[in-house]
Amino acid sequence: MDGAMRVVALTWLTLTHGQVTGEQCNSVPRSSATTEWCKQSCAMLLAFVRMRMPYETMDFNVLLGANKMNTWAVCPSAFRSIVFARLAHEIKQLQPDDLPSVERRIRVAEHAAREFVTKNITGYLEAGTSFAPWFHLGTVFEVIKENFSAVFSRQEQLLPTPKRNAIAEVLQRSLDSDAPTMGPMQMLREQGWRSGDFQGSDIASLERAALLLAEADFVRVSKAYGIPGSGGLMGAARDEMNHLLNLGQKFLLQSYLHAKAAAPAGLTDLYGLFTAVWQTGVPIFEILDRLDSQVLESIFLPTSQTHSDAPFLVHVLPTRNVESNHVRAFFDLHCDQTFKDLVEKHKNLRQPLMVVEIGTHLGGCVLYALTHLPKETRALAIDAYGPAVAALRRTAASNGLADRLTVVEQFVCPDDKRRYSLELKATGPAMVQPAWTETAADAASEMSGPKPVECRSLDAIFMEYGILEVDLMRIHVLGREYDALRSGERFFANGKVKVLAGSVSQQNTKPGKMAEMLFRHGYSLHFREFRDEEVVLVLQNQMILPKSTLTMTAHSPDSPV
Repeated sequence: MDGAMRVVALTWLTLTHGQVTGEQCNSVPRSSATTEWCKQSCAMLLAFVRMRMPYETMDFNVLLGANKMNTWAVCPSAFRSIVFARLAHEIKQLQPDDLPSVERRIRVAEHAAREFVTKNITGYLEAGTSFAPWFHLGTVFEVIKENFSAVFSRQEQLLPTPKRNAIAEVLQRSLDSDAPTMGPMQMLREQGWRSGDFQGSDIASLERAALLLAEADFVRVSKAYGIPGSGGLMGAARDEMNHLLNLGQKFLLQSYLHAKAAAPAGLTDLYGLFTAVWQTGVPIFEILDRLDSQVLESIFLPTSQTHSDAPFLVHVLPTRNVESNHVRAFFDLHCDQTFKDLVEKHKNLRQPLMVVEIGTHLGGCVLYALTHLPKETRALAIDAYGPAVAALRRTAASNGLADRLTVVEQFVCPDDKRRYSLELKATGPAMVQPAWTETAADAASEMSGPKPVECRSLDAIFMEYGILEVDLMRIHVLGREYDALRSGERFFANGKVKVLAGSVSQQNTKPGKMAEMLFRHGYSLHFREFRDEEVVLVLQNQMILPKSTLTMTAHSPDSPV
């Protein structure tokens, strides 16, 4: 269980103490204490299912709490997703020849799918971040397809054709992209498709639905961010998106009804959405789940010095990105507690502060600093992933921070001749984050896909932006912290970085060298219960470090905190 899930589990255990003994969430009457407990418990449970984790990774105490609060009565949305997740888990445990048990579970899932297929998708998606039903329902389908494909053998899959292959390719490209430059229909037009090609009888209803819904998603992530009333705006782009959603919904329903009509006698309840998806191979669950993953969330920062009275608008990415998923699940900035504690210690300093975050991604920590420190605070955020940089710039603009936050798209390392190539790395069954691999200079020119990014030293970046001193720095660059920091060693040698918060885990390259460099320049080191020379020794023994990420802090001799 990762850190975010652990926080939910611990919060849940804390909340259980608020329930009055003997009262249930549907008790009449019930005390205000139990009512508040039920409300908060439902919020925590919804956060859990929105994390899009499989059932077996859910904390037992959370599931126990869900039963205790009578989830079906008071938190039906979360109940549905837990049912889907549990169905997938149960199917994994069945024996290969136990088809009757699989079919019983398919009937349960299909009964639930009927409601989602036949309801108004436009209205549903405009309700805000939901309980991830399409993800959990799709998990059931994937488990059946992998372990019990025989249950679908009565219905033949459609044969591949050039058209079908082209549709599959553009749909996958759309799903993989955090910042698409064109929708799937435009991709097909650039391959020579004409208007009539989209209407041909050789395209199944589900394939048309998928194209329309993926096109709606392109409009959403490029022009129609957010939910009206929560940062999103009405206008031509949203009208276009809604039109595509409605049309896609009609073809989705048509494919569902065709599958029902084709069912052999007595098997109508076994046929439906799963059958249609099996027949075409269209990733409809992934497309609908992406549409259900908001790219603009409205959150609240009650302890903020600058934004405590109004919603704070956070732009995130449409994929199942770790940081984006955290914001969507918990409606909070993604930042570790150690850094937040350092911000708290800085908030009463009177001079204008300079904050730097390297590997900022969507800016959870630098945004936390800017909103919780005095409004004179300025910041520099550095990240190499273009879509995340663009999203952070939109967040800054949406919240009036563009004049105080400079966002730089750059890979930081000592040698400007080095190149790094992007790959999306899976960090669990359902989440990804950008990762980088060093690429030889001669190979870079021959690569297809995103262009490799060039390195630049921290010294050069600070010089360009006129930064002479840093009050608070955070760095989290997936193990390359030492490489990035030594490119600005002059600043540490002169004590010009007052306080540093650096990520540490088994992934780090030479964490002991990083600690040794800082200690040599007079910094006092703190890492869990260890101090100074102890920190150097611990980080030199890399194998004892945890797999999860922790934070080491370093204070210069004249640090005010």
